[in-house]
Amino acid sequence: MSYIILVTGLPYGTQNAITAFLFIKSIILLNFCIKKVFFYASGVYNANCMMYPPEHEFNILQGWINLKKKYKIPLCVCPSSAYRRGILLNEFVSDAEKIKENFSSSFQWMTLSELSYSMHDCDRIIQF
Repeated sequence: MSYIILVTGLPYGTQNAITAFLFIKSIILLNFCIKKVFFYASGVYNANCMMYPPEHEFNILQGWINLKKKYKIPLCVCPSSAYRRGILLNEFVSDAEKIKENFSSSFQWMTLSELSYSMHDCDRIIQF
């Protein structure tokens, strides 16, 4: 069974992102395949590399990065949603002295059209 996970919730303040993260870990333990994780709407904030939670709290950004490294799961972000919410690459930042790049290099851009094509190759799409 193969899955695409759609994350639309904020990394902190709601349970959507952490629930998606824990769901993915349990799916992996069952030997199912996660084709990709797609961050859309407010879920794009999960790709903000300028999040610094206190040391005693779970760092969701680092959790996503570790999942990608360990299990080779693509972490995809909708560029339109990201631009609307100020998640930017250096090439799109107009005043580099005031604003630094805040898009984590562990994530990649993926349009909704590309997402729709990849849906044909999976068994389930689950939104959090």
